[in-house]
Amino acid sequence: MQILQFLSILWLPILFSNAYKIAVPANLIDEINPVLEFVDFRVQVIPYETKPLWRIKQEICNCLALGASAVILPEQYEGHMAAAAIVQSIADNTNVPCVSLHLSPPTRPSTHLHPHLNAKSLAVAAFIKREKWKDVVVVFDEADELLEVTDMITAGHFDPDSFSSQLVRLKHGDDYGNELKHIKNKLDRYRIVINIPLPRALHFLEQAANMSMCGVLYHYVVMDMDLVTVDLDSIRGIEDCNITSFGVHDVNSEFIEDVRQEIVHKSSIRLPKKGVPYTTSIWIDTLRLLIRSMKSIHIWEEPRCGETWKAGSDIKKKFFETPLSGISGDLHWAPSGERSNYTLHVYRRKLTYQKFAEWSSRTRRIASSEAVVIANSTEKLTLEGKHLKISVYLEAPFVMMTSNGSYEGYCIDLLHKIANILKFTFTIQKVRDNAYGSKESNGKWSGMVGELQRGDADLAVASLTISYGRSEKPRITDSDWFKFMDPLSTQVWIMTFASYFVVSVAIWIIAKISPYEQFERDEDSGQYKPVDNQFSLRNSFWFTVCSLMQQGSELCPRAASTRLLTAIWWFFALILISSYTANLAAVLTTRRMETPIENADDLAGQTKIKYGTLGRGSTMSFFNESKIETYERMWQLMSSSPGLFVQSSKEGIARVKSSDYAYLMESSMLEYAVERDCELMQIGGLIDQKGYGIGLPKGSPYRELISTAILRLQEKTELTELKEKWWKDKSVVCEQPKRKDQDDGESIGGIFILLVVGLVLTAILVIFELITTRKPSPAQSQVIRHVNVIPTFTFDFFK
Repeated sequence: MQILQFLSILWLPILFSNAYKIAVPANLIDEINPVLEFVDFRVQVIPYETKPLWRIKQEICNCLALGASAVILPEQYEGHMAAAAIVQSIADNTNVPCVSLHLSPPTRPSTHLHPHLNAKSLAVAAFIKREKWKDVVVVFDEADELLEVTDMITAGHFDPDSFSSQLVRLKHGDDYGNELKHIKNKLDRYRIVINIPLPRALHFLEQAANMSMCGVLYHYVVMDMDLVTVDLDSIRGIEDCNITSFGVHDVNSEFIEDVRQEIVHKSSIRLPKKGVPYTTSIWIDTLRLLIRSMKSIHIWEEPRCGETWKAGSDIKKKFFETPLSGISGDLHWAPSGERSNYTLHVYRRKLTYQKFAEWSSRTRRIASSEAVVIANSTEKLTLEGKHLKISVYLEAPFVMMTSNGSYEGYCIDLLHKIANILKFTFTIQKVRDNAYGSKESNGKWSGMVGELQRGDADLAVASLTISYGRSEKPRITDSDWFKFMDPLSTQVWIMTFASYFVVSVAIWIIAKISPYEQFERDEDSGQYKPVDNQFSLRNSFWFTVCSLMQQGSELCPRAASTRLLTAIWWFFALILISSYTANLAAVLTTRRMETPIENADDLAGQTKIKYGTLGRGSTMSFFNESKIETYERMWQLMSSSPGLFVQSSKEGIARVKSSDYAYLMESSMLEYAVERDCELMQIGGLIDQKGYGIGLPKGSPYRELISTAILRLQEKTELTELKEKWWKDKSVVCEQPKRKDQDDGESIGGIFILLVVGLVLTAILVIFELITTRKPSPAQSQVIRHVNVIPTFTFDFFK
């Protein structure tokens, strides 16, 4: 019995040692040893050489003779596929389990835990469709990298949500300037898929950032699954790049953090700042599953070359049946022997780099899990701490340059206020081609709009016009119903009606005071007899209006004072009516002889006055694109004479002053110019309804933030204060322009003075009449005893 116990104790180490030996390619020993330290430090590695090919069989047989119970295949890349095929053939003949730590091509299938070769390609295609992109650029270097994106390109061409792919192959070396220029200037595309090794991908992004190919306009999809382990915020220069990538695990999960701590304590594996490298994850899961399968089988005999090892079938069966929640996710196997039902975690950086969705190999779609949705919902879009590049166009009063080289103006003040609210910093740069921007023949935009499209600027501030639908032609109505009032100015009309009122009341009062309006002398008898005062208040107003209209009246003044005032009023009416008649004739004659320019139709209907706009601006684009007949005629004239376009509003205003030229300009600029230059005037109303705005690239996430900040400033009336500051110049006071066919009172002002003098003389005369009236005799007193020498006033306008 003691002998048997001794033999069993001696036999267990033999079985134990045989169960934990693995044949490994010699070139992988240094890489695999740290992983085995973590998985199971008791595993023994038996190396074998893969060169020359004719010695591989002997090398494998030696490993089996030394007790190897499993074989790790060599890497199956170009030039080494034959070695892997030979090793797998020997393992299959002896029934020894063999696995690959690397992704094998479809032509040489082998057992491995990597997602399928087309997994990343399909995941990228699903992301592109989700974002509704219509065109992408695929950057690659080697032929194998192009093979990996074949399914993505195919999905883009043969799918309802199709997109086009443009291939760009990088040249060997570290300078990608030519390729980036080709993408930016020739291809004019902003969504770029990068399928090159991670170090080169990061270098590619750095050079793209240096060429202003980052920011809200550009978006990069990096297919290397180790990007999730990189701390992108620590890489200077690419902080503004929008990046999407994929990984086999959630780098921020508690499970991965526990694994990292365990790796640090058990092995010498070098870890990045977060997560576990993709290759390390697959190797750990593969070796852990293999060793667990080997440990679950009792091995009673060693495998030998030329013989079928029975225990190998049991190990293989356990390999595919043993459940494992690995670093790369839960393991599931398809009937074909490939890994299935795996998940790729999708990471995206716009503000911060974090997981936002998952791609499932079963559904081949991207979906956000509940936890990801909650995390994203708490993320607040902000500009705080960002540094923006601002493109400006020099145009007073929006943006101007001071003598010391700094910028000032309405837009600069507005920009500072928005930056204070949203807490971002900025750098101002003048637009390179000195233009607002217009669409050129090649489909690209020039000026500030072009800089926004190319990503050279994050914002554009200037008198940048927002234009929208122009299907209806705006009409400016000019009513002629009250054209008869044009001969006299408003001031003259007011003074005329005031004079009419004053004179009417004066006649009424004087008639009440003067004794000679209350009795009359009979020429036959020489006696005085009382009579009714004919100038009641109502009759006084009627008498003056009849005189003003040059019509007769049955009323006739008796006293010298009332006659004096009547004579002066008649003279006033004579001059006023004569002046009105002459000016009315001039108005009608001028209207028939020449057509004044009051709107765009008048301007387009004549040839004497030339007209033009700012070159390469929104006004020029409006006339160029308009389908309205009037504006089409105007565009034909302007486009046939390129000299009618000016390079700046300053040049346009100078031409208006020096020649017969009409400058068509933006409403706010026109208001500023007219306010500060008394020689200018605005003709007509707005040709097109437009507003001003801050320019951002299409799809910018900051649009709502900046719009909200502007609304806050508007509610606080700060925008009004800024306009008062930059538009109004209190030192400039312009007189209102007067019409040449309109009398403003300068030529007939004397009659109003004469009327006032007449009123004064009448008052003096009526007083004289009261003083010099003789006291009547007793007989006369009996006749005129009812005459009131002291007048009494009663309101008898309607009597």
